Amino acid sequence: MIVGGLTVMTFGMTRVFVPQDLAFMGLARTDLQAISTRLIPLIAHDRAGFGGAIGTAGLTVLFCVWCGTPSRSLWQILGIAGVVGFAAAIGVHPIVGYTDLFHLAPAIVGAVMFIVGLTLCWKQREKLPPSKTAEL
Repeated sequence: MIVGGLTVMTFGMTRVFVPQDLAFMGLARTDLQAISTRLIPLIAHDRAGFGGAIGTAGLTVLFCVWCGTPSRSLWQILGIAGVVGFAAAIGVHPIVGYTDLFHLAPAIVGAVMFIVGLTLCWKQREKLPPSKTAEL
């Protein structure tokens, strides 16, 4: 999530669009500029902010897992946050018709990695001393 967020943020601040974006819209950058000279900077601003939010969420998860006490509550809240975040990020694309698999691949891979991480984290509970396992 950290790397993905930095990538989206960097694209938002530099190129703004990936080729799949323009293909989905059926427009070139010049077409968007013709609609409004402020449209591309607005989209760049949103992309940079979205990338920053993804990166921040990744940092938050990292520090929760790294510094937090392993517990059922921690596992549950990370699971809920992951389901909500990845479902929204991936689920909105089919709703709006933006189904390019190359564009969706990083989010899908991220969701799979998140699920694997949660699963491994849950299995770690078996290695905790009995007093800690009672919390889980």
